[in-house]
Amino acid sequence: MLGAWRATVAVDAATAACSAFNLTYFLFRSARRRQRASRTVAALALALVSLAAMGESLYFLASLTAVSSGSPLATPLWTLVRALSLAGMALVSALILRRLAADAWPEVRGR
Repeated sequence: MLGAWRATVAVDAATAACSAFNLTYFLFRSARRRQRASRTVAALALALVSLAAMGESLYFLASLTAVSSGSPLATPLWTLVRALSLAGMALVSALILRRLAADAWPEVRGR
């Protein structure tokens, strides 16, 4: 059971980190002056989703540290469910990194 607890902590910590990165990027994007209103609204919506995922992960991390390792939140099934949230946030992070790389190195964009 201790292995599932550690896996759950690792998954939630990674989700919180990806979400924080995504939140920072989307808040920066929404603050840009010269863009269409629809892009600003989309960036704010994605920032809100990232904030929610980060808050959820931090809440579960706090609850895991407050209870014993026998918690129902530290089961392999729960870890699998939390991994879905991590997969979504990690995919968004990968898309952001791809965009940032394309902006930094325009010659890569054509490939």
